[in-house]
Amino acid sequence: MRTDSRPPRQPSVYVQRIGALERALKHAQHLLHQDDLTSLLNRRGFRRACDQWSASQSLGTRMCCAMMDLDDFKSINDQYGHPVGDAALIHFAKTLGLHARRTDAVARLGGDEFALVLHNAGGIDTLGVLERLQKILEASPLPVPGGSVRLRFSAGVAERQVDESLIEALARADTALLDAKQCGKAAVTLYRPPMMRSG
Repeated sequence: MRTDSRPPRQPSVYVQRIGALERALKHAQHLLHQDDLTSLLNRRGFRRACDQWSASQSLGTRMCCAMMDLDDFKSINDQYGHPVGDAALIHFAKTLGLHARRTDAVARLGGDEFALVLHNAGGIDTLGVLERLQKILEASPLPVPGGSVRLRFSAGVAERQVDESLIEALARADTALLDAKQCGKAAVTLYRPPMMRSG
């Protein structure tokens, strides 16, 4: 039986270069869809994820959206400076990331505005998740010069309806967020149709 004593073939230089370019392209695409400060999805990445879900999942899949922003964020920036403001955003983002499920999507859309999409969850389920997050934040204040600051957030929640896209559900969650802000600090509000809000 003949055996080949030659050493195994090494990948050509071209194959290695193509592999390196593919990895670099993948990394660049990841950065394009990731928020620089918090490492969460950015607005572009979040919209892309929503589009992918809309294309791959049936409209019957139960999903719920939440829009959130930090209460008194401007006051934190004004009192302690922007580095502490950035630390507050990172602290909040880390809390969201740690306590979200792998199947959920968390994004920083800009400033102190964040979004969350939960799979296989209804409005009441999502209210519970957000209320739990509020308690977790309350128990882990942000260290600042001379003390600490307890971060709080307001949120609006909307469950995706059978005949709407995730983007439309997020728009309704944003309307619910405006209602939450009118209720005061650290409020979480489930979307109500205009006729119910006016009553």
